[in-house]
Amino acid sequence: MMYFKRLILTITLSMLAWQVHAVTPFVKGSFTEIQNTYQDDDYLVVFWGQDCAYCMKELAEIGHILKLNPHIKLITVATDPFLDKAFIEDKMAEFGLTQADHWFFASDYPETLYFDVNKRWRGELPLTYLSQADEPIFKRGLLTPEDMQQWLDSLR
Repeated sequence: MMYFKRLILTITLSMLAWQVHAVTPFVKGSFTEIQNTYQDDDYLVVFWGQDCAYCMKELAEIGHILKLNPHIKLITVATDPFLDKAFIEDKMAEFGLTQADHWFFASDYPETLYFDVNKRWRGELPLTYLSQADEPIFKRGLLTPEDMQQWLDSLR
């Protein structure tokens, strides 16, 4: 019986690892690539950091919201260039965000990537980019449930 439980656990963990999308290096031009890739979809991009408590809270909330709105595409970008892919995959699995596309800053000079995303961004986290037909929204700081609901309502 113990062998069977271990086998089931191993298979389950393997399936979870398989479901996590690849973690892609985020370099200059990656944000434009993301926008072009998802231009026909409703999507949001969440920039987060390992030590950002608000980022963790926001990712957990987004995980719940995406369960109710599976048509929305999520892209996450870890702004810590030193994080390894396994950490990012584990963290996203923790929030139920394995189906999102995951990126990580791949530059020794993150300031150049901040500027490439938004000329006014100086690295404050979390930063969330919400797609919209007319004018996309850059939200600095914690995305509130009201912010998210207003954005969801604008999509319908």
